[in-house]
Amino acid sequence: MKTRINELTTWVSGRIVGPMAVALALLVLVVSEMGFQRLQDISVYRSASVETQLAAGRLRRALVFMESAQRGYMLTGRAEYLEPFKAQEKVFSQTIDETARAAREGNEQRDELNKLIELAQRKYSHMREVLKRFDAGDRGGATELMLTGFGREMMVDFSTLTEVILHQEAIYYRQNTSAREQVFRWTRGGIWLLVLVCIAGALALMRLGREQERERRAHLLELHAERDRLDDEVNQRTAETVELARHMERVREDERARLARELHDELGGLLTAAKLDVARIRKRIHDDTGYKQQLMTHLGDSLDAGIALKRRIIEDLRPSSLSNLGLQATLSIQCAEFAERAEVTVDTQFEDLTLPAEHALAIYRLVQEALTNIAKYAEARHVQVLLQRRGDQIELRVEDDGRGFDPTTSVATGGHGLQGMRFRIRACGGDVTIRSAPGKGTTVQALLPVA
Repeated sequence: MKTRINELTTWVSGRIVGPMAVALALLVLVVSEMGFQRLQDISVYRSASVETQLAAGRLRRALVFMESAQRGYMLTGRAEYLEPFKAQEKVFSQTIDETARAAREGNEQRDELNKLIELAQRKYSHMREVLKRFDAGDRGGATELMLTGFGREMMVDFSTLTEVILHQEAIYYRQNTSAREQVFRWTRGGIWLLVLVCIAGALALMRLGREQERERRAHLLELHAERDRLDDEVNQRTAETVELARHMERVREDERARLARELHDELGGLLTAAKLDVARIRKRIHDDTGYKQQLMTHLGDSLDAGIALKRRIIEDLRPSSLSNLGLQATLSIQCAEFAERAEVTVDTQFEDLTLPAEHALAIYRLVQEALTNIAKYAEARHVQVLLQRRGDQIELRVEDDGRGFDPTTSVATGGHGLQGMRFRIRACGGDVTIRSAPGKGTTVQALLPVA
C-alpha cells in the first residue's frame, strides 16, 4: 500500500507539480508585464498632462510678457522696452507648436487646445497690428485700437480657457496618479500572491523530495544488502569453483603420476624383458649371411626407441627429475631438450630456490606450456628463461623474439593454454602477465609468493 502511495505521489509530482510550476512562473511574468505596460501607459498620460499644463502656462506667460512690453513701448517710445516682446515671440512660436503637437497626439482636450491656440494667435495678431500702427506714426489709431475692449476680451477668454485646461489637466494628472498607485498595489499584491503560491509549491516539492529521498535511501540500503548477499554468494560459489578446479587439477596430476608409474613399472618391465630376450636370442643365432643378425639389431633399435618414447611420455606426464633432482635441474633439462628438439638458442638463468611441490609443479607446467607455444607458433630463434627471487616473490619469465601476437584477441578467442597458465599460477596465489605485439616477440611473466 505504501509503495502504491509513493508511486501515485511520484506520478502527481511528475504530471501536475511540474506544469503548475511552469504555469505559476508564466503568471508571474504575465502579471509583471501587464503591470509594467499599464504603468508605462499611465506614465505617458501623466507626461502628456504635464506637457500640456506647461505649454498652456508658457503660452499665457509669453502673451502677458508681450502685452506688458507692448504697453511699455507705447508709453515710453523707447526701443529697449520692445526687446522682451521680440524675445518672447520665439518662445510664443515654439509654445504654439508644442501645444499643436499635444492636440494632434490624441489629448482629451484637443478642442480646447485648438481653441486656445486660435485665441493666442488672434491676440498676437492684435498686438502686432497695434505695434504696426504705432511704428507707422499713427499713435492715436494704435492707442485707440489698444484701448478697445476687443483685445481685453480676447485676453480674458484666453486666460479663462487656460485656467480651464490647467484645471482639467490637473484632474487628469491626479486620476493617473491614483491609477498608477492602484496598479502598483494590484501588481505588487498579485506578484506577492503568486510568489507565496510558488513558495508553498516549493515547500511541497521539498517535502515530497525528502520523502522520495528517504524512500531512495531505504531502497539503496535494500539494494546494498542484496548486493552484499549476492557478492557473498558469488564469492562462495567462486571459491567453490576454484577449489573444485584445483581439486580436478590435483586429481589430473595424481592420475598422470599414477599413469607414469604404471608405464614405468609395467611397460618399462615389458620392454626391458623384451630387450633382454633379444640379446639372448642374438647369442644363439648362427647366421653366415648376417641377415638374421641385422633383423635382430633392427628389433633392438626399435625396442630402444620404444623405451625412449616411454621415458619421454613418463617425463611429460610426471617429471621424475622434479622429485629427484629439484626444480632448477628439471628446468635445465627441459630447456636443453627443447633447444635440441626445436633447434633454437635457449639461455637460462635459474636461482637455487626451495619451493613447495605445488609451486614447483606449476612453474614447470608454465615453462612447458610456454615452450610448446613457442615451438608451435612463435618461429623464434632465441629464447630466454629466467627464474629468480624478487623480494618476497618468485619471478619466472619466458621471453622469445618470435612473431608475437595480440593478447587482447588471442586470449579472448580461445587461448586455453594461456588461460591454463594463469589458473595454475593463481591457484598458487600468484598471477601471470603476458606482453606481446605482432612482430615484437612475447614475454610471459609469472609472480608467485615465496611460501
